Amino acid sequence: MPTARPPTVETVDRPEAETRPDGPAPDPAEAPEAEVVPGGPATGSADQAPAEVLEAEVVPGGPATDSADQAPVEATDPAVPADGTDEEKPWWADPAWPWSHRPTRADLVCWAMIAVVGVYALAIAPTRALLIGYSPPLAAAITGGRTSVVATGAWVHVRGGPLVLWWALAGLSLIKFSWVYWWAGHRWGDGIVTMLAGQTAWSQRRAERAVRLTQRWWPLAVALTFLPVPFPMPIVYAAVGAAGVKLGRFLGTVLACSLVFQTGYLALGWWIGQPAVDLVDLYARYMWYATAAILVGMLALAWWRSRRRRAE
Repeated sequence: MPTARPPTVETVDRPEAETRPDGPAPDPAEAPEAEVVPGGPATGSADQAPAEVLEAEVVPGGPATDSADQAPVEATDPAVPADGTDEEKPWWADPAWPWSHRPTRADLVCWAMIAVVGVYALAIAPTRALLIGYSPPLAAAITGGRTSVVATGAWVHVRGGPLVLWWALAGLSLIKFSWVYWWAGHRWGDGIVTMLAGQTAWSQRRAERAVRLTQRWWPLAVALTFLPVPFPMPIVYAAVGAAGVKLGRFLGTVLACSLVFQTGYLALGWWIGQPAVDLVDLYARYMWYATAAILVGMLALAWWRSRRRRAE
């Protein structure tokens, strides 16, 4: 009986483990550690490509967006409306006006009175010389100027006349427009004071000194406006109104100061007497030339100021 042959066992060649030059072969049982990518799931380090992390660009007023896909944001001027049209401001909002609100009827009337005072001052300036040469008492009654009052005192002393009447008229004429500036200061406060101060550094410093003195001792400031010193009468009266002084109290103080100082100027002319009258008579012969010179001077001054404003 034939003998049974043992079964043959086929051997299977297994591939040798791949060895790395920098160390031993890894254990297949060990799983690779997961690499955590910000904002995404964990992935294996062996099969994960390098992740590019894009910094988020923050746009004001909106969500964060990718800087690669974000278009440049154009800056807009907040003063310009969204539709691109400029809103026109009303005429009364111009800072050149003394008010900061829509003017009422009282504001317009007060402003018109200030304009009337300015026109009157320009019109009376060249005629002062004619009035003094023609009749010093009439000049004192209309203008209330110091020169005309001194000439009136000498005139009445030599040629006679109602001295008390001329004294009263001269005192009242000097303060005839004082209430206008008080009213402006009472309505608009520092706005009218700033407008009356002027644009030059010297005029602004002078206005500041006048306002400081008015705020401390307003009767003294009012009295200084009657002296032949560069003390701005309109600014002082407007500052008195802005300080809240009552109109009756203000007018009483102004009238008292006017009568006192006009008394002094009349007494000075009375004391000079005839020499002052002779000087007035001599001046009367050349008063037309004096008037022409004053007009030329006013025009030259206006032209010079106009050029200076253009240069600035």
